[in-house]
Order: sequence, then C-alpha cells, then structure tokens
Amino acid sequence: MNALETVIIKLFPVLMFLGLTSPLVALLSAVLFYKHHRDRVDPERRVPAIAYVLAVIVCGIIFGYFGLVLGIRLACNSPTSSNLCGLWGFFVTGPLLMALAIFLVGLLVSLVRPAPKP
Repeated sequence: MNALETVIIKLFPVLMFLGLTSPLVALLSAVLFYKHHRDRVDPERRVPAIAYVLAVIVCGIIFGYFGLVLGIRLACNSPTSSNLCGLWGFFVTGPLLMALAIFLVGLLVSLVRPAPKP
C-alpha cells in the first residue's frame, strides 16, 4: 500500500463529511456574497441575479466534474485499489471542487466595487 492509499483510507470519513457539507456551505456563502453585492452596488452596475445563478450552476458543474475525474484517478491509480475506489471522486473531491467554484464565483461578484461618488 503506497502513501496516497494510506492517506485516503485514514482520512476518508473526515473528508467525506467535508465533501458532503461543503456544497451547502458554499451555497450559503454564495447567497450572502450576492446579498452583500446587491446592497453595495448601484442597480445599473449590479450583476443580474439570473446571470449570477447561472454562473454559479455552470461553474459548479464544471469544477464538480473535474473533481470527480481527479478523485477517481487519484484513488484508483494502483492495482491494489479496492472496487469502491471511485467513491472518493463522488463523495470527496467532486463536491469539494464544486464548493470551491461556487465560493469563488460568489467572492468575485462581491469584489465588484461601487461606482465612485462624484
């Protein structure tokens, strides 16, 4: 058993809990970021809510897919991997990268500055 398999086996319960709860936390942070953005920025410079929701969904799906592929490749890379090695991608890396993408989209929208006062 190599070092990566040992880490996966030891940390799987903790990382699975983080992987399953992180998208919920990221969605909550995305809502709070948009609320912060809406309260700060003038209506003509504001990102439309539908565009924001679509950006969150598209980025979440893309990053979640790459996390899924990455997790399966990491966990199933040796001949001694178990037959459930693909669950690492579905329960850990996929949701974590999806949550990261959602959080980053929200953070980028919240960084839009208000128009300067004349």
